[in-house]
Amino acid sequence: MTMYNAEWVMGRKNRYHGLLPLQEACRQTGFPQSGLKIIHVAGTNGKGSTVNFLKDILVSQGFRVGTFTSPHLTDHRDRLRINGEWIPEDLFLKYLNDNIDLILEYDLGMFEIDLLISLLWFRDEKPDYVIMEAGLGGRLDNTNIFLKKELEIITTISYDHTNVLGERIQQIAFEKAGIITPYSRCTGGYLDPHAEKVIRLQACRRHASYMPLPSYRSTGRNTFVFLGNEYCMQGAQYQKANACMALYAAKILGIDISSGEVKEAVSESMWAGRFETVSHQPDIILDGAHNEEGIRSLIRSFSGLPKPLVVVFSALKDKPGRKMAELLNENCDQLYMTRFDNPRMDKNDPEIPAGSRFIKDWKEAVRTAEETAGKEGTVVIAGSLYLISLVRAYLNEEKSGIAEKFQ
Repeated sequence: MTMYNAEWVMGRKNRYHGLLPLQEACRQTGFPQSGLKIIHVAGTNGKGSTVNFLKDILVSQGFRVGTFTSPHLTDHRDRLRINGEWIPEDLFLKYLNDNIDLILEYDLGMFEIDLLISLLWFRDEKPDYVIMEAGLGGRLDNTNIFLKKELEIITTISYDHTNVLGERIQQIAFEKAGIITPYSRCTGGYLDPHAEKVIRLQACRRHASYMPLPSYRSTGRNTFVFLGNEYCMQGAQYQKANACMALYAAKILGIDISSGEVKEAVSESMWAGRFETVSHQPDIILDGAHNEEGIRSLIRSFSGLPKPLVVVFSALKDKPGRKMAELLNENCDQLYMTRFDNPRMDKNDPEIPAGSRFIKDWKEAVRTAEETAGKEGTVVIAGSLYLISLVRAYLNEEKSGIAEKFQ
């Protein structure tokens, strides 16, 4: 007898069969997406961090906020949250098993199943807002099933998933702009001019109001001024743009972003796996930079980190791994490349830049990096969020004594 649980869901490959199967499943469950106040977030990088900043800002104002993000970092259920709390396991299983016939009838993949369960949960829990992070692109992404939304956010646009979204920045922008609905409000981050032109055109065609993100002024490593207010934040330098994106979105929604509660929410907000310090002596930082733009943003935050700076890196086969590895190699003291078990991982060992080293076992790569950095240095583990999830769980096990440090 098949056990329908989170592990079964994770084993369901995403189908890429269009929006119709999920739309039909939603129709047969009574359109759970109707009535939800949706904030839709798309973009190449910064989606998860923007979602988290905005969630914390809204929660600081007394709102209950549902979030749907991917991939997970700790547990499969951490994709579905209300005010930061995961969906309870018993509820996840109930929604899954109550709708298993529908899921099998329409051959829904993992992402679609998670999204359907989230919509059913949010319908029943009735949060004030639901922030939806698009998975891939926007126009044909499974999150793009809402006829009416409170706000659409496009964080950044750069080259990623070019085999699906297109080789030109204008093509990628067109796919991201697909989340814009008629007569809606839309805002975009610090976009390439060619990309922004496409976004503006698509907004105009849909009679939507497009509001670009105003600039900010950096006043220190962790401080910045935005729209006349000074804020403090944690994490990497690139998080300032994500914080501003969330602040501007909140302002559009009618929030007083100059309030002390909002400033405190921004200062305390932290998104796991994004320049997250998880250990000391040496400092170990996890960052899910998984495309060229993300790597360049990460490198800009290397300044001031204790030396030696040692990087562990691995990318999936559909990413420009060699180029990203070269950038990291040029900006750290030692680069270790590694691999992990994933269907999207290249079966062949990667080409490595001169002076770097390939260590096949990712646990050994992490241990070697710690030894190389010593107690005074820094280890940065970057690349696929799947790797970040594995390393994060492994290091937490080490701290709790479940796993031996050298096995």
